[in-house]
Amino acid sequence: MNKRTLASWTLACALVAAGCAGRNPVPSGARGEGDDGGPAYFTQATEDGYRYAHNWVDRPCFTIELPGQDWVLQSATADYVLWGKGDHRLKIYLTDNRKEAFAVSGMSPEDVLRAFIGFELDFIKPKFDKNVSPAPNMRTNENGLWALWRWEGRVGRRPGVGKAQPADQRHFIASLWLDPWVLSFDWATANLTGPNVESPELVDAVRSLKFRPECFSTMRSGETWETPSGGGAHMDGFDTGPPSAPVDSF
Repeated sequence: MNKRTLASWTLACALVAAGCAGRNPVPSGARGEGDDGGPAYFTQATEDGYRYAHNWVDRPCFTIELPGQDWVLQSATADYVLWGKGDHRLKIYLTDNRKEAFAVSGMSPEDVLRAFIGFELDFIKPKFDKNVSPAPNMRTNENGLWALWRWEGRVGRRPGVGKAQPADQRHFIASLWLDPWVLSFDWATANLTGPNVESPELVDAVRSLKFRPECFSTMRSGETWETPSGGGAHMDGFDTGPPSAPVDSF
């Protein structure tokens, strides 16, 4: 089995999370190479909070909605994006079965997700003297089959001299089988004084997930001027309506 990599998050201390890296064959619904490939990702300020669009080459393209104004984008790569909100972190990450080989031929989607969770826990559990991970629940929505699972680790073990001890931490995770990928939403915190229940932030993010098989292309120079709503190129003879009122405050 291939060696795995760690992505560390800073809360009160380091949070443990699994990740993957590397370039792989192009899956269905992923953006390919090309001059018109578009940005790797982008964010938008919406009326309700933020929108994040994942548009990396050779990865599934999707968007999510994050309600509220107190989200902070901390990192974005081809295989994971990390958002912070208070003392919690939301990590959305892709794990490729072609690289990590956690599932084998003949498995059903549920079997694959259970194998993926076992693969993750094999990596996580040795890092703590005490850990808890109840059996996962399976749910289905318009995007496919999800595994809802969680784990909690306490009394972290130092990986070596001079290395940081993992913080006590709690994770609620929703993982979707998207052959050959598993897409996971990991809501994590090192503050264990709060209620041990799934959060509305995780539920909202999962429910907002939309895949974009066409992905996103680069905006052409002058593209926003091609319609009346774009402005300047059509100002002559176009009724723009009454002038806008000045903005005194937000």
